[in-house]
Amino acid sequence: MEVAGVGRLVPRGMTAQLGRSLDMSGINMKPDVFAGIVVILCVSVPLVAFIVSNVVDPLKEWAVLLAAVAGIITFAIIYGYLGLRMEERKNKVEEVLPDFLGLASSNVRAGMTIEQALWFAARPEFGLLSREVEIMTKRTYSGEPFVQSLRRLTLRFNSRTLERTINLLVEGMGSGGEIAALLEKTSADLRQLQLLRKEISGTMLMYVIFIAFASCIGAPMLYALSAELIAVANAIWDNILKNNPNGLPTTGASFMSPQRPAVDANQFFGFALISTALTTTMSAFIVAVIQTGNMWNGLKSAPFFLIGGGIIFFIAKFALDSMFAGIMHLS
Repeated sequence: MEVAGVGRLVPRGMTAQLGRSLDMSGINMKPDVFAGIVVILCVSVPLVAFIVSNVVDPLKEWAVLLAAVAGIITFAIIYGYLGLRMEERKNKVEEVLPDFLGLASSNVRAGMTIEQALWFAARPEFGLLSREVEIMTKRTYSGEPFVQSLRRLTLRFNSRTLERTINLLVEGMGSGGEIAALLEKTSADLRQLQLLRKEISGTMLMYVIFIAFASCIGAPMLYALSAELIAVANAIWDNILKNNPNGLPTTGASFMSPQRPAVDANQFFGFALISTALTTTMSAFIVAVIQTGNMWNGLKSAPFFLIGGGIIFFIAKFALDSMFAGIMHLS
């Protein structure tokens, strides 16, 4: 069965939504083909993980769980990739949109029609927006209604700012308003909005620093300390039981008798590694939401948070092992 045929197994509503996401992310691929690729990857990757887990003895009992996790991670990576592409295109357009509208306003004041004004404003320095406007203008000159071409432009980006700007322009054209003044005022408002966003991002810097410090430095060090304390306690108890097989003497109150830690040091070490990975990854997404308003931007910084937290954990663990080496060798 071909890839597109596999994609047709996906419900049509989901395929239509995927098609809109592909348009917004700038991926020129049929939704059925992309859906087929996603289905194949989300089936084959967990299957490979399940087979590998059954081959490796320590992982056999976790084979089903590892396969499920592999499938979830595969889907999340694909979904996150689309989100990153959409966010990147949106940022590129919104960054140059005020200057583009200002130039279009000047063209309208010079006597051009709105179609011509947008066409001549599509200069190379505006990059992606200029290319999309050129495609829109070509559709208009090919016979497509100008308003329909404008509406189609909003479907190419996941940008509320662009969508509201286009809606405002269409309403202004329909009501016979002063288009040049409308474009100029919209351009000024968008510049003010960009400045406001930068100010807000600056005021949130302390929160970002605190979250990054707590997740990449504080949490790994505390996990390393907890793992070392459990290892030391187990070593002390091993030494006690070696000298006193019956354990410590009690005073008759059995509920006050000391007990060996219920958690094994190796078990907690694995738990600490998983918790450090989850903490650093989630903090990367939180920081992305604070800074950009889109969690998928956290995919860019998550590897650095993850590696940084892991390095701090192992450095702290090595330092603590060196400090308590004498106690660990008692047993």
